[in-house]
Amino acid sequence: MYYTGVAEQRIMDQGEDRRREKRLDISSVNLPFLGTRGGDHSFFQYVVLDLSKSGIGFAIPTWVVSREGITKGDTVNFHLPINIGEQYYNQGVIVWTKWDEAIGAQTCGAVLGNRGRPSYPVFISIESGSVSVNLEEFEVRDSLLCRVIKDTAFLKKGVDIYLGHLVPFFSRIARYPRDEYPQLKNFLLSDVRSRVREHCDQLEALYVKTRTETPGPSDIARFIDLEELRAMVESEVYVEIFKAAFSDESIVPYLNAIKDLENRLYFNYNTIVMLYLHSL
Repeated sequence: MYYTGVAEQRIMDQGEDRRREKRLDISSVNLPFLGTRGGDHSFFQYVVLDLSKSGIGFAIPTWVVSREGITKGDTVNFHLPINIGEQYYNQGVIVWTKWDEAIGAQTCGAVLGNRGRPSYPVFISIESGSVSVNLEEFEVRDSLLCRVIKDTAFLKKGVDIYLGHLVPFFSRIARYPRDEYPQLKNFLLSDVRSRVREHCDQLEALYVKTRTETPGPSDIARFIDLEELRAMVESEVYVEIFKAAFSDESIVPYLNAIKDLENRLYFNYNTIVMLYLHSL
């Protein structure tokens, strides 16, 4: 009985150690996440400024590569599990915006909505008055990076498969003279699919490298180049260009299906950013 009690106490202590593990104040590192504007799926990079029970404050600095103008009333998908109390949020409606000259950024405030549990055991939360990156189920985190990158490669492959089905569909609905359509196909369809396939290959190579080298939690910041990863993940398919080129509402469901996959890609990218932050 004595030894059983010791073992039980050790297990309890290990659980307490995991709960007491250091949390990183996210405001101390300016690493941008990927978000999208709900209306047109436009993607942009943003930095979390503050988080409270009433909402989230974020900035779109001039130094990020991908920028979009956000206006009051816009619905924004943060593609980021935000934990407040016992609830998780990933979307918000903009209630104010302003230009902050001091930091060179458009700053915005949003009321959070659209609850849902995160796909992976990593999220940001309010803790001791600061925004922090939290990891649950610490025993699985060594393989978490590999799992997320594998999922990301599959999702990008899904985009390529959708485009493969859409190319012949577009050829049937396109209202272009027969001699002009090949130019459109080469400029818009073939070029887009070529870039998607290139990114598929790059993500697959990254997955193989991750699986082979198995970087630990503290190695992620040295192992992952976030700018290279962002370029692989970001959308190659611009909805408004496709709509303007084909002028047919029947393409919208297909484009939305691609955007659903891309939303999951952005969620995965943001998960890797959080793992990156936690490894610093």
